[in-house]
Amino acid sequence: MSISFEHSWAWLLLAIPLAIVIVWWLYFYKSRQEEWSVRLKSFLSSLRFIALLIIAILLLKPFIIQIIEEEEKPRLLIYSDQSASVSQVEKDQVAEFILKAQSDLSEKYEVEGLSFASAVNTSPDSAALDPLYTDLGEVMNSVNDDFYGENIGAVVVASDGIQNKGSDPRYVSLKSGANVFTIALGDTSIRSDIELSQVLSNRLAFLNNDIEIKCRVLASKLKGKSSIVRLIKDGKELETKTLSIDQNDFSVEYSFVTQANKIGLNKYSISIDVLESEVNKLNNSSDLYVEVLDNRTRVKILAHAPHPDIAAMKRAIEQSDQYEVEVTLLSDWDEKIKTADLYIFHGLPADGNDLNKIKPILKEGIQTLSIVTTAVSIRHFNQLELGFTIEAARNKSDEVNGSINDQFNLFNLEKNNDLRRFPPLIAPFGNYIFNASHQIALFQKVGNIQTENPLLLFTEQDGLKNGALLAEGWWRWRMFEASISNDHWVDMVFQKAVQFLAITQKRTRINVAAPRQLQEREEVIFNAEYYNESFELNNDPQMELSVTDSLGNTIDYRFKNNANAYRTSLGALPPGSYDWKATVSVNADLFEEKGTFTVKENRSEFVNLVANHSLLADLSDKKGGSMFQLSESNVLLQNLASLEGAKPIVRSSKLWTSVIEWKLILFIIVILLAIEWFIRKYTGYV
Repeated sequence: MSISFEHSWAWLLLAIPLAIVIVWWLYFYKSRQEEWSVRLKSFLSSLRFIALLIIAILLLKPFIIQIIEEEEKPRLLIYSDQSASVSQVEKDQVAEFILKAQSDLSEKYEVEGLSFASAVNTSPDSAALDPLYTDLGEVMNSVNDDFYGENIGAVVVASDGIQNKGSDPRYVSLKSGANVFTIALGDTSIRSDIELSQVLSNRLAFLNNDIEIKCRVLASKLKGKSSIVRLIKDGKELETKTLSIDQNDFSVEYSFVTQANKIGLNKYSISIDVLESEVNKLNNSSDLYVEVLDNRTRVKILAHAPHPDIAAMKRAIEQSDQYEVEVTLLSDWDEKIKTADLYIFHGLPADGNDLNKIKPILKEGIQTLSIVTTAVSIRHFNQLELGFTIEAARNKSDEVNGSINDQFNLFNLEKNNDLRRFPPLIAPFGNYIFNASHQIALFQKVGNIQTENPLLLFTEQDGLKNGALLAEGWWRWRMFEASISNDHWVDMVFQKAVQFLAITQKRTRINVAAPRQLQEREEVIFNAEYYNESFELNNDPQMELSVTDSLGNTIDYRFKNNANAYRTSLGALPPGSYDWKATVSVNADLFEEKGTFTVKENRSEFVNLVANHSLLADLSDKKGGSMFQLSESNVLLQNLASLEGAKPIVRSSKLWTSVIEWKLILFIIVILLAIEWFIRKYTGYV
């Protein structure tokens, strides 16, 4: 414990002599109390001096600093797999193990039970999880992120090891260095089964072209058996192939070819006739959807110079057969504007000559996406009149990360918890001024501070849409994401930006941004706009939405206002095909837009029910732990109880207490002055 002052204690060097002078003047200078004894004068003067000294000290605002030390037990984190491939019986047994650990290990650990499937749920409600995926990599990320800086004694993961999403947990390092123990759930025995393990096809095709659909069939312990593989569309059987199984560990690939003869979303199904001896009958069929279009969208990337971003963008766009991508240096461009439906400018314009070459593209009414790099001349870029300008200091840039704008509604932008870990991009340093309707998809984030500056935005003026990615280094994001997970969020953002800009909408009074294909349990979100007679955005009239499933059942929804547009969520819908119609009634006029979307059934957790205990054993081995069977849970508890690395730590904290707040000090001052006053009053010298 120590004492300190808010003001310098040197003031006491002035206060003490001043108090002495006051006391001397009161009791000893030409004192009228000559008949008082020296002892009485000394006593009274001491009372007054002590009171004045205490007041002087309090004026310096003293406070007491106490060092408080608290012992913190190590945490024991137990993660329980709640995915669909784990039986309810085993889930209940793991829950009992967690309760037993909380009881038996309470003296050594702070035991916390958590559930996971597609993500980790830190709340007690496991119903919030999506059981159709398993992401063991998120468990390791949870230890790093949710319990950062805490004393982690050990981690226990109870799972069947069947992973179908996210990064490999074995290669996610733990910052705490805690030991990881695993509890092996599920059954590793191989049973009689036919599995339709892969069904592959292009998501897009073009009218009257061939569609090739490939599938891979696996069979276990069914040597000598045979079955039929069928390709079905709209309930009609298009083609069949005979499956002849000639060994117990059997694998074969089939290819079906059919013609795209119907524009729109086409549903195909592949099914294998079930054999009586099969254990798992849920993995014998699969649906896929192919969208048939009239023609491809032509995208041309015009670049100032070669750059890694260009290759990354080209690969992202070409993942969809809908687009035909061409990369050209501006110096080599033939200036034939109408050879593309969408232009992407990379590092342009670098000077006035570049500006004169590319500005006619905008005048032709072709929509663009600009990638603003350090090669761009901001002064000439502002002359493109894209609906915003940049007030930037010359040759100054900033390292920025991205932050998703929750209010963005031009298309669905999925959340990404890893975005904060992405490497920084290089953006021009300056202020952004908007002079047209705009929406920001991603904000710039400098360090941990989110700014109002855009990183990815879209503008609209005179019916034309343009976009801008205001940084370079996109390729770094793409490579980093590939190194930590199997997700493709970076590509998805770029693909949706291109898709949004490549669509040249007719000047209609109602525009609806609707999903086309979704996975089971994925949220269905609609965004819409209504324009009044002057083609100004207006959301005063009520917009309705009706959705009809394949059985003819219709559910009506009502859009909610979102800024100056509309938005509504249908939640998660069952797998199937749906027709929708959005309508707005204004006076006697009815405006409507129609479309279709599909929700694809997710059978990831049912395709393979053989537990992967080798992954669990390897995980615990790499993280300094061991794997245990569920029946060995008591042995695991004994190992955890004797784990030497799990030790309590002592955390120190400072407690600052102001002396002025102590009522006892005030009481002492009052008592000192009261005694002095009483004696002076009693002796008649007040």
